Amino acid sequence: MDDREPELIEKLLRKQGMIVERRRIEVSDYLIGTNVCVERKSLNDFIRSIYDGRLFDQVEQMRTNCEIIIIIIEEPHFHIKRDAVPHYLGALSSLALRGISVIHVISPEDTARFLAYLSRKVEGDRPSIIPVKRRRKPKSWEEAYAILVSFPSIGPKSAEKLLNEFGTLRDVFSADFHRLRRVVGEAKARKLQEVLNTPFKRVKEAKLEDVRDQG
Repeated sequence: MDDREPELIEKLLRKQGMIVERRRIEVSDYLIGTNVCVERKSLNDFIRSIYDGRLFDQVEQMRTNCEIIIIIIEEPHFHIKRDAVPHYLGALSSLALRGISVIHVISPEDTARFLAYLSRKVEGDRPSIIPVKRRRKPKSWEEAYAILVSFPSIGPKSAEKLLNEFGTLRDVFSADFHRLRRVVGEAKARKLQEVLNTPFKRVKEAKLEDVRDQG
């Protein structure tokens, strides 16, 4: 496990009989066996990472090292502000299409239990191994497709239609409303342009309460 992770989780893992090696890991928070990367985030950090782009940068880094990628969202009170829900669901759908699992737990204790169950299923009684093997880097068209699918209004079929019609992600984003409407319909074209043209609002210093649903 990464040496920046809480000592509590390490103690809980050892209490369950896990062999834990604590060291600096750049690719993820936890490595299990030779091909399982696990990243742990709070709900606040997960939503921030969607807005600032860190989430998919981290995912691509893990994809170059691991075959199995799991993101744990550790949050005792799981409520999301309404205007963040489309981005949250869009990110989940994009991650799902890449074969990445997102697990919700409510406490460090549950995180440790999940990691212990996962380790036993992956390795049985064998000790954990830190080195990870390299995996092919995703092709550019796969990355372009994944970016389109992450938009709230764009599903797999719409993303395929857009790329077949315009050829590149740049041309999709620069297309006018009328051309987009002919390909994916008025509602999806309008939503796509709305997301593309909405000014960015800083959320880096936002507190968890700022992204929770207030009622």
